[in-house]
Amino acid sequence: MEQLLSVNHAENMRELGGYQTKDGRTVGSRRLIRSASINLLDDHDKAYLADYGVKTVIDFRSPEEREAQPDQEIPHSANIALPIFPIDENRVSASPLAVMTKMQGGYSAFDQMIEVYRNFVSMEHVHHQYQRFFELILSNERPDQSILFHCTAGKDRTGFGAALILSGLGVDQETIFRDYMKTNQFLKKKVAEIREQAIQAGVPESLLHGVDDMMTARLEYLQTSYDQIHQQYGDVVNFLKQGIGLSNGDIQDLQKLYLV
Repeated sequence: MEQLLSVNHAENMRELGGYQTKDGRTVGSRRLIRSASINLLDDHDKAYLADYGVKTVIDFRSPEEREAQPDQEIPHSANIALPIFPIDENRVSASPLAVMTKMQGGYSAFDQMIEVYRNFVSMEHVHHQYQRFFELILSNERPDQSILFHCTAGKDRTGFGAALILSGLGVDQETIFRDYMKTNQFLKKKVAEIREQAIQAGVPESLLHGVDDMMTARLEYLQTSYDQIHQQYGDVVNFLKQGIGLSNGDIQDLQKLYLV
């Protein structure tokens, strides 16, 4: 099935529906949508998403990100702020040009992103926020209603959240990583634009790799989270139970709600 949604003014907005689970079931369509920022939606986009069944929007961004680029409201939907990090301390939303300026002083965007993905697993606040995320997902009991969750690029906080959902639904790791890496296909134009802005701003060629490190999905990033999970919890399902706080019943309910 086509996973990319037909909106004009949002990047990387796509379905989780259509993926096969290890036991042969399928993630249902029009139920779970991942996305980048939705601050630029036009009237067509908002009407399209309302018709698509979006009733809950979950915003993983920090307060400062939301203030700078507030979500456009989708008719008849609730918008819930659920900042994965209490402040933008990991700079997951920092301007790529600002990051490259810092790189001139020895800052490594790659190393910082690795730290972000470790923090997804190690920070108690992050666990609490993803627990609340699952509570909202589990409360979405009507089959004609969708949840849309997003951050700024729809890559890191959203990508990790999508990986947790798909793991709980029983999708295999190879498929989960493939979904994560699809971000690069849908952000390719955006990354090229930012690289061009950096060149026009006089950023040295030697620092342009910082754009790629910050703006693209890398297998090493998500693998860092998985390595941390395996070290501390054994596997992702145990992390969902012991780290996020889901019960066996919660996981069963998740599968009943979202698998067909």
